[in-house]
Amino acid sequence: MGKTIEQIKKHIENARMAESLTTSEALERKRKVQAEMSEIMRNRELSEIGRTKAVRSLKQKNGIEFLQDAYKLKQIYMAELKKAKEGADAIVYAKAKKPDTVKIERFEDELKALKTELMLTTRADTAKQKVEAFIQKHVKTADDRYFAFRVRDEFPKIAAPILESAGTESAKYRAILGDMFERLDQISLSDDAREARQILDLADAMMERGSLFSGLVIESMTETLGREYAGYLNKPEEFFADKPELKPEDYVHPEDTPQAKAARAMEEQREKEQREFAERWRSITRTIEQMKAGSQASE
Repeated sequence: MGKTIEQIKKHIENARMAESLTTSEALERKRKVQAEMSEIMRNRELSEIGRTKAVRSLKQKNGIEFLQDAYKLKQIYMAELKKAKEGADAIVYAKAKKPDTVKIERFEDELKALKTELMLTTRADTAKQKVEAFIQKHVKTADDRYFAFRVRDEFPKIAAPILESAGTESAKYRAILGDMFERLDQISLSDDAREARQILDLADAMMERGSLFSGLVIESMTETLGREYAGYLNKPEEFFADKPELKPEDYVHPEDTPQAKAARAMEEQREKEQREFAERWRSITRTIEQMKAGSQASE
């Protein structure tokens, strides 16, 4: 069963929450290091060399721990965005519901006729008008998604004769056809699908950026821990690439646990059985109606 827009938005919110934690986590770590460093400096039993070693050890310990935290946060961040993308993708690219056979046959006949007319038309503006009229007739709302996809599939063949007959105005008609194709795409999308597409774009942008820690936070932690640690805050996976013994366990999203997968499989099986039962019931109903019609005709 697919996710709702609200469920998909929740994944984006979770990713942003992980991102927002970086500032508070950095502040808490900074205070901890400063407090422990003050104790080292006040310790009269330590020599100057001893203090230097203690400070170095303190920064190393906290630097590694903080990068481990950064690694976990980034994994959560990326996992939530991946879930958002999967959910949004399923809505945007959901298979169009197939209309009844009669409507499809009429549409395909008219589409075939349109392509023939376009091949025989010598004026680009006339051909353009024919295509616009065809789309206006068959693709009015998101309910006509199936027909919109069919027009999109055939659009290269529809556009070719128009561009060929456009001659020196081919650039103009290429732009017109591009706008027509875009409008066709927009008309065929439901409100949820449009919002899902926006979420897809947002999730892509957030994943591509992949920077949870701001420049100011990195600068502050560079002063606290040193560049050898703070420099890896937005790419902790690189720090642990050759230190597998220090790398935290990879994050497993709650939806990807064995228990969650098993529950999802059971739910999908249940829905499949319900669909099959409904289809069998419709088939039986149609058969009964046909038998009744035949009986009445023979009377």
